[in-house]
Amino acid sequence: MPHPTRTRTVAPTPTGRSLGAALALAALVSTMLAVVGVTAMQASSDAVPDRQAVQQVGLLPAGKPARVEAARSRPLEVGMRFAPKVAGQATGVRVYKAWHGRRATPRSGSLWGPKGQRLATARFARSHDSGWISVRFAKAVSLKAGVRYVVSVFAPRGRHAVTPQGFSHARENSYLRAGRRNGVFTFTKAASMPTHVSRDQNNYWVDVRFAPESATPPPTATPTPTPTPSPGGWPGPGNTGVPAGTTLTPYTGPCTITSARTLSAVDATKCDALVIQARDVVIDKSLVPRVESTVGDSGSVTITDSSVRGGDWVDGSVWGYNISATRVDVTGGQHSFHCNDNCTLVDSWLHDQYNPDGQSFHNNAFISNGGTNMLVRHNTLHCTPLLNATDGGCTADVSLFGDFDPITNVTVDGNLLKANNSSISYCAYGGYSPSKPFPVAEGIVFTNNVFERGTNNKCGVYGPVTAFQRSATGNVWSGNVWSDGGPVSP
Repeated sequence: MPHPTRTRTVAPTPTGRSLGAALALAALVSTMLAVVGVTAMQASSDAVPDRQAVQQVGLLPAGKPARVEAARSRPLEVGMRFAPKVAGQATGVRVYKAWHGRRATPRSGSLWGPKGQRLATARFARSHDSGWISVRFAKAVSLKAGVRYVVSVFAPRGRHAVTPQGFSHARENSYLRAGRRNGVFTFTKAASMPTHVSRDQNNYWVDVRFAPESATPPPTATPTPTPTPSPGGWPGPGNTGVPAGTTLTPYTGPCTITSARTLSAVDATKCDALVIQARDVVIDKSLVPRVESTVGDSGSVTITDSSVRGGDWVDGSVWGYNISATRVDVTGGQHSFHCNDNCTLVDSWLHDQYNPDGQSFHNNAFISNGGTNMLVRHNTLHCTPLLNATDGGCTADVSLFGDFDPITNVTVDGNLLKANNSSISYCAYGGYSPSKPFPVAEGIVFTNNVFERGTNNKCGVYGPVTAFQRSATGNVWSGNVWSDGGPVSP
């Protein structure tokens, strides 16, 4: 297979490698043009997804790849071979766009069957920014567990993202798996199935959008109360983060905010973090780095309809005191949301924490190591990292630990706690721990939550919940159910 042409301004090719310029993180694009049908391939802008209430998942992390290069070659199709671990539906394609400029946008995304047949395709809306972009199929495609498929994009100008050795080891989560050497490519002048396996074990950062059948809690025949999802379904990519169609402008203000300020429809990722040291700070419809509210009673921040990208950070993507977050999409950081006191988290999606190979971080979606007055209601809480070779991985979707102060007055209500049978010991820690400096947690209320079973039927490695003390003052456990029906008991 011949090597593509290189230029001095770009990095690797499908079969080569070099260092590229650092890339700016861009907003996740959630509404795209679709192509109707596999035969006619006609564009459609009003396609409706088949499973609106089902959270879509992917195999690759949602934040900016830690090591990614921008490559240019002649026209080609690049993609990933993968196999679902559970039955479900492919709803679309996402890809990391390594180049700025509308002409660098891939033309189409496609799904290919085990015999090389094209199962679905859709055309991308042209985007100027770099970062993750996605497109939805006009009709979702049913996928079988254990069958290998290919997801790919066609780059008519040959511009694409690549990480050499990105598939030197297998990648998997509760729903999807791609083994070693699963980056594939084909030089072509028109969209076609990529059939050549990269000899550099490249990851081209093409991912499937997958709706697992187990992700939607079915009705239960028991009288146990079950939370009713909102019309938009559980929080996920379609109803959290920067709303579709929002035009972001570069943020020109300070990264450390010391007076009341409103950030609306801005891209503030020029900052490593937004450090909040004032009351009444508002972040709305914006793409921001990690947010730290650091000064207790003298600082507060409200975040709505925004995307928080914590990146490679060893603590919370959202951290601190007096924080209210609604319809927020949070990725990166060791923890998605780390609360000290006075936190409200509603209708949000926490996922894809930072835990690279060679590290041994203990990740959480929502965590407090001591604090009071917290409300966690109707969120999708997913501690995503898998157990790595250095024992890094998840602790829980919700962790309450009395390490530095007592845990008091915490309500966890109506959330979806996602399974991770690889590295989560339990999906929830309820605050009681005799080995901690503050062992007793009071006013801890878990109500109407849904625990996803996962492949081992336990949510976590050992079970759904631990460390909840029914006898403590003000503690309540009620209406918590499995995703396939039946009560969950601590």
